[in-house]
Amino acid sequence: MYGIMLIVVLVLTGGVIAFIGDRLGSKVGKKKLSLFGMRPKHTSILVTIVTGILITTVTFGVLAVASENVRTALFGMEKLREEMKSTQDNLMDATISLETMKKDLTSTKEEYDKSKKALEKSQQELEIAQNSAQELKRQQAQLEERNSQLWADNQNLIGTNSQLTAENDALAANNQSLKEDNAGLEQLNSDLQQGIENMRERPIIYRVGELLASGVIKKTDSPGQIQHDLSQIVALANSKIVDRLGEEGAKNGVWIYPTEYQEAIKQLMHSDTDMVVRLIVAANLVKGDAVLTDLELHPNRTVYQKDELVYQKVYNVSIEGTNTEILISDFLRNVNTAAASNGILPNPLTGAVGVISGNQIYSIDKALQSSKGNILVSAYAVQNTDVLGPLRLNIILRQEEDKNDTNENE
Repeated sequence: MYGIMLIVVLVLTGGVIAFIGDRLGSKVGKKKLSLFGMRPKHTSILVTIVTGILITTVTFGVLAVASENVRTALFGMEKLREEMKSTQDNLMDATISLETMKKDLTSTKEEYDKSKKALEKSQQELEIAQNSAQELKRQQAQLEERNSQLWADNQNLIGTNSQLTAENDALAANNQSLKEDNAGLEQLNSDLQQGIENMRERPIIYRVGELLASGVIKKTDSPGQIQHDLSQIVALANSKIVDRLGEEGAKNGVWIYPTEYQEAIKQLMHSDTDMVVRLIVAANLVKGDAVLTDLELHPNRTVYQKDELVYQKVYNVSIEGTNTEILISDFLRNVNTAAASNGILPNPLTGAVGVISGNQIYSIDKALQSSKGNILVSAYAVQNTDVLGPLRLNIILRQEEDKNDTNENE
């Protein structure tokens, strides 16, 4: 847009100057004016020439004022040529330098690749040398260990030789002692036979696995309190033995392995909950012997809440031909299994976990005999019951609707 306006201005300026020159030439020609003593004709020609010069001068002047490139073309062309030549020379030098640098870079890259390969080879050789050094070190350690072992074996052989010599002497000395021990064993055998005959004549007072006493020891960090509580349970077992055997027959009382007793105290000290302790007869007992017992420890917890359902089952009962005692036995056996599986400790001999009175069994039997159809029998805990038990039951019977009768009525 700027170039078009400049051209328009130049055209208009040239037209105006040409018009003015033409008018001046015409006036000079008509009035026959003379400049510098020249003839009018020549004066008119001079005016025309001056007008053309002015047009060219004004044109270049406007262009020079309006455009820096025109000023450079008019007045700085030689300098521009010199700069262009210098720039071309610099470009040529830069191109040559670039080519040289490319060649140097290629040469450097080749040297780098060679150095890298040489370094990798050196690293491989170093790894091989390190592995060889480690292997040599390992073999040296094995040799030193083998040498130490051989030296130790040699010392052991020397010691064994001395020991064998001493044992040989001792065997010779013990030969007489063995003969004396043989006579003692014969006497012991005679005593054992006499003891067996006495056992056959005396009745068994306690059977192996029988529960002597049990109790709950509260969680505590006090060894004295734990020993006191454990002694109370042992005292309870001794009192039961006295009740059964009398003072004279129970003079030996309960006997617990000392290591088992100490281990039980450690376990009770480190327990994070209350523990149930049970004393179980470890061997059949005849009158006059100490009661050998095992200590059982079990974490205590509440197994059943009061009125919590323990077990229930539907039984089909008819007026005739139903053995209610079998139904009751089956139900109580299932209750016992369910309670034991939930965590209540059963009696070691009988396996029972619950307590139910004969009157309650009689009432259930009577209710079943007077019932007909499907009867839902449910057992509930009478009170909160923990692992130690016993589980006391409240048994409830409820008539169930016969599905066949319901379908017929529909």
